[in-house]
Amino acid sequence: MFKTIVVAVDGSDHAAKAAELAIDLAKRYGARLFALSVYRHYSKLESSHSMVRTREVPESPDATLSLLAREAAQWVVDKADEADFPGVEPVVRRGPAARTIIEFAKESGADAVVIGSRGLGDITGMLLGSVSHKVNSLAGCTCITVK
Repeated sequence: MFKTIVVAVDGSDHAAKAAELAIDLAKRYGARLFALSVYRHYSKLESSHSMVRTREVPESPDATLSLLAREAAQWVVDKADEADFPGVEPVVRRGPAARTIIEFAKESGADAVVIGSRGLGDITGMLLGSVSHKVNSLAGCTCITVK
């Protein structure tokens, strides 16, 4: 049924549940699994030194966000390895979350996108609609939203 699955992760609890489901589905169907983490570009005007703390001292907000996105994608790889499903491909992209997820799903030929119902988004998610809602509405493949 599924040949290629994209799981979108951001480090949130809902994303972790989505990753566990995606790993189970990929394992069950022998599907290729991409762990996609998207971060938004922040200009110097938007940055703050207290924004996040990581183990490394990055040179810019984008470097910090990229590092956190890599860690989120790698978490899925590690979980899949624990579940005896090696070969998950971590992918990090920069851009608007919903649009970037949809574009990557199309680019990778995904049959399904698995996404958490709530992530680490900001107030714009409440005002303009959640990422999961946008992905469900606009993606050209099956979408599974996990609570």
